[in-house]
Amino acid sequence: MTNEAKEEKAEAELDPLHEARERYTRWNDAWREDRKRYIEDVKFASGDHWPETIRDEREADGRPVLVFDKLGQYIRQVVNDSRQARPSIKIRPVDSQADIETADILQGLCRHIEERSNADTAYDTALECAVKGGFGFFRVMTEYAHDSTFEQELAIKRIRNPLTVTYDPSCLEPDGADSRGAYIVEDMDKEEYESTYGEECPIQWDSDSTGKYSDWIGAEKVRIAEYYYIETTDQNLTLFVDGTTATDEEIAQATEAGIEIPEIKETRNIPVKKVMWCKMNGKDYVEKPREWGGKYIPVIPVWGNEEDIDGEVIHTGMVHAAKDPSRLYDYSRSAFAERVALTPKAPYVAAFGAVEDFPEWEDANNKNYSVLRYNNVDDAGNQIPAPQRQQAFDVPAGFAQDMQISEHDIQSALGMYAASVGQPSNEKSGKAIMARERSGDMATFHYHDNLARAIRQCGRILVGKAPMVYDTARTVRILGLDGTADMVQLNPNIQKASLKVGGKTIHNLNIGKYDVTVSTGPSYTTRRQEAAESMMQMVQGNPAMMQIMGDLMVKNMDWPGADEMAARLKLLLPPQIQQAEQKDTEQSPEVQQVIGQAQQAIQQRDQQLQQAQQMMQQMQAKLQELMQGQQAQDVEKQIIKASDELDTVRAGIEKASMQLDFDKKALAYEKKIALLELGKKADEMNLAANDMNNAASEMMDAAEGMVNGAPQAPDM
Repeated sequence: MTNEAKEEKAEAELDPLHEARERYTRWNDAWREDRKRYIEDVKFASGDHWPETIRDEREADGRPVLVFDKLGQYIRQVVNDSRQARPSIKIRPVDSQADIETADILQGLCRHIEERSNADTAYDTALECAVKGGFGFFRVMTEYAHDSTFEQELAIKRIRNPLTVTYDPSCLEPDGADSRGAYIVEDMDKEEYESTYGEECPIQWDSDSTGKYSDWIGAEKVRIAEYYYIETTDQNLTLFVDGTTATDEEIAQATEAGIEIPEIKETRNIPVKKVMWCKMNGKDYVEKPREWGGKYIPVIPVWGNEEDIDGEVIHTGMVHAAKDPSRLYDYSRSAFAERVALTPKAPYVAAFGAVEDFPEWEDANNKNYSVLRYNNVDDAGNQIPAPQRQQAFDVPAGFAQDMQISEHDIQSALGMYAASVGQPSNEKSGKAIMARERSGDMATFHYHDNLARAIRQCGRILVGKAPMVYDTARTVRILGLDGTADMVQLNPNIQKASLKVGGKTIHNLNIGKYDVTVSTGPSYTTRRQEAAESMMQMVQGNPAMMQIMGDLMVKNMDWPGADEMAARLKLLLPPQIQQAEQKDTEQSPEVQQVIGQAQQAIQQRDQQLQQAQQMMQQMQAKLQELMQGQQAQDVEKQIIKASDELDTVRAGIEKASMQLDFDKKALAYEKKIALLELGKKADEMNLAANDMNNAASEMMDAAEGMVNGAPQAPDM
């Protein structure tokens, strides 16, 4: 080891945050110009249009400094378009160990995470920052599910101020998939820091605020940074001649277990990445480094316009290119207003000495006086003409033309024209209007596409992190596409991606690989409303369609009672449609299994009843034999006793028969329930069948008891 390397190692041991500070400084310098542009553009979007020196000069002279917001409507158009058609995460299985059902569970879990953490706010904030200033960010983090548990949940949180993020400037992927790290900083007051971290991580404010910590620690404030970074370890992957692969760790485990290792065909190095997290103040760790999990930095960027000019990456939003024409518009309107204000203030022209004795002439061009006096002769007695008001200033037409040109330049810079924001245009037909609106959408579509890429990367982070968060057997909530909630069981100990146990499916998120895509379009509610409107138009055009699809049309409506009315309309469907739906339902394996089990239970009960009736016949024959072989008195007593017992048995048979009829009707009703609910009541029908079997067994036992307890023949 060289002396330089030894010195670096020694310095790292004495100052473990040296590399983190150096990296932060380099990355911050790389972002310096982008940050400057962002501040200028966002301030401009907020109404700060005039340069400070010009504004101060005009205000000092009492001249108008007007500001007109010509960009806000276009910014809101882009952001609100995204709110109406928000990208949604789609998850698909990749390898043979993954399955579609578990992919749907992961997708429902992602919807639950988005709803629980108000992810739409994070998406909208990041997009709005990108539209205004060129870049925005949101993050994925973990938090406790609620206050009375140690179980954690994933959450998607917004970053309101993207300037608090210092991101890896060398990443090339637009979604930040290859980012090496990110800082999220917060400037904390001295009092707040000491009350929060002072005892665990004290700061010497006088000495630490100068020197190598000066960028982090000031006299009254300290910078706290959450630091995500990637640690990489080398690992070999070996390919064997039989086509199987294994890592060095897996080969070592197999060797220890005495498993024969196949012949090696090829070996290659695969770097293993893991994301680390810590919180620091530049001098010490406020919270020690720990593994966050996954292989992606959980801070996701949303870019605006991105240009790489000679190695320098420039990010801009919609505002940047439209600032100059917007300023010209403000200048023109301010000059126009100033000229109009001066129009009624045309000055008077008077001969020397004509008005010097009359003070009302000082503001005669601003006020209306009933009489204006003047000297009609000078000191020499010569006649002086009366003062004359000059012609009023005109308002040049060039002002209006310049304002129109400036507004057109603003629209050209944005790629959006008046029709794109709903203003009437020359287009008359619906197709022409839609084509003009579409041209505006195409000019700004890359903002929505960049957000979709960011949400797809967010889905990858959620899929990679979910097995680490949901690492115990637990029940979690998932959401369907229509927002309906369901509860599913997760267990990381089962050996398959999904396993059916006792009629329920248990899922293991650790098994299999899954890929993430996004789909952009209207929300489920919007699509349902559109479907209802389309169906209503079809019914209006052809009223006979109401009898065929009336239940579906009403089901897609939002008013109360729609589901109940849809169920009633479904009963009025033509027999052919009902038979077809019933046939499809009966073909369900779950329903067939439940119905078969119920029918088998009925057959068993019928057999048990027949056996009970046969036993009764045997008892009657035995009674007749007793009557023939005994004396009349004894026989009479036995007959009376047997008759009473026979009545008891018959009453039991009648009761069992009535119960059987009731059970048959109940079973028929349950069968209808099973057909309508598509197997959802399978567990209940299984329980009903078990109850039937138990009842039949009890009746059988009762019958046998009756036989065993029959009167015996008297001794002769």
